[in-house]
This record gives sequence, structure tokens and C-alpha cells, in this order.
Amino acid sequence: MLRLYSTIHSFISAWRDDPREKGACLGQRYEVQEILGEGSYGITYKCLDYTTGKEVAVKQARPSKGDYAVKLLFQEAEIISELQHPDIPAFIDFFKEKGRSYLVMSYMEGDTLEDLIFGQGIKYDEKQTVLITLQLLHLVKYVHKQGYVHLDLRIPNVLFHGGRLLLIDFGLARKIGTAPLLPKSSFFARLSAQRRSSTGKVANEQADLYDIGHFMLFMLYSTYEVAEMEMEMNPHTPHTEQSWQEELRLSADVKLIIERLLENEQPFHRSDELITALEAMIFT
Repeated sequence: MLRLYSTIHSFISAWRDDPREKGACLGQRYEVQEILGEGSYGITYKCLDYTTGKEVAVKQARPSKGDYAVKLLFQEAEIISELQHPDIPAFIDFFKEKGRSYLVMSYMEGDTLEDLIFGQGIKYDEKQTVLITLQLLHLVKYVHKQGYVHLDLRIPNVLFHGGRLLLIDFGLARKIGTAPLLPKSSFFARLSAQRRSSTGKVANEQADLYDIGHFMLFMLYSTYEVAEMEMEMNPHTPHTEQSWQEELRLSADVKLIIERLLENEQPFHRSDELITALEAMIFT
């Protein structure tokens, strides 16, 4: 019976969350051109704004997630309306239509770091990783100075366009020091939401810096390959899993910075501290 209920519930949720088709008109103003991405609580479309002739990004709260998804979307709208930076999506509109909620933002064009690494096979050495991390940090520092933390600094949320680095998706962002939003449902649903790491993070600068440690590792691993000689000598022996400290050939300075970001050594507490440490590596 429980399995049948779960199957029916999954089918209904999928039907309710069925993305809008290309050409659909949202809010009598925004024509859907394509789906940009689908997350746990929202679906984002690239749309054409009839009134301005410009492309915009429209994020829809997933109906199956109920009021919780709407609250997250509204929270995101409030935050980006406070963040007025050319390399961060700008707030344009928030509206409801046929029981569904939508957030309209400026469309940020570019390739994600995820696409560049895994799609285009671009590799980043230590120097490039440090320089790109500094670019990201100056944006993160701006967000922190406005009193917010991003809490989702991952490679799919960093874009590159014409030499610019852009930061998107503030769906999990919060004001510094605030508790995460949790669904007003059963105890088990709240517990499940809290266990999805990003939604339950402590809202402080250190949480963003921890993510930047993993961000740097993703870039550095773009140059990592299992030694061909080892594979030829032992073709039937699986590669032994090692730590990143063992697999990556890093300078002592970069290794220490990542150790501090991942809180294995004395951690950084503020973005300014990390910027100073990275700049010292470049200018010395």
C-alpha cells in the first residue's frame, strides 16, 4: 500500500511540476524560449519580455513543493532586489498566475564553470584557479557586505562571459545570522529538508568560504589524470582511491589555503582574509 501511495504521489508531483512549453506566455508578458535549469524547488526559463524586447530569466516555484517553495522564491526575490551589482541577476518582477508563483530576473548569458570543465574539457592550473577564485571572491565580498551569504557557491552557479565572472542562483541565500526556512508540515518533512545540506547551513561567511574550498578543488581536478603507466601496468586493478592531498600536485601555499577553507587547519572567517592570502601568492 505504501509503495502504491508513493508511486501515485510521485506521478501527481511530476504532473503538477510539468515545465511550461516553449512559446507559452507567462504573466501575459514573458514568452518561454527554453528551460535553463530545474532544481529541487524551482524551474528556471529563458523568456522574451514582450514589453522591452529583452531576454529575461523567469523562475517558477515548483507547485508540488507548496508554500515552502513559494517562500523560498519570495526570499530570493527580496535578496536580489537588495543586491544591485552588474554581475549578479537584477530583480525585475514577481507575480502569481493560476496559482503559480514566478520571479523575473535579468538574464545572465555565459558558460557555467561546470560546462567549461566537463563539457569543453578546459583545464585550470594553480595560477588560473587562484585568479578566478579572486574574481569570485570580490563578488562574494560584495554580497557579504550587503549582509547576505550565498550558501550555494558551486561550479554550475558561476558563469563566464566576455571575460566577466557572473554569480547566479540565490535560491538558498539568506541574511547573515538567520535560520533556514523549513516547511510547515510534518516533523519528518522538516527533518528531510534540513538534512539537504545547503538549506540547513549556518548563515555565516565561513559557510561560503567552505564552499569556495570545494570550488577550487573542482578547478584543480580538471588537470588530474590517473597515470597512464599505472593503468598499463595494472589494467585489471582498480585505481586506489586517495585523498585530494595525495592526488593533486599542489604548492604548499595552495594546499594550506584549501586546508584552511575546508577547516582542516585554522579556518578563514571572513572573505577579506582569503582575498589577502590569495593576493599575497600572486604579488610575491
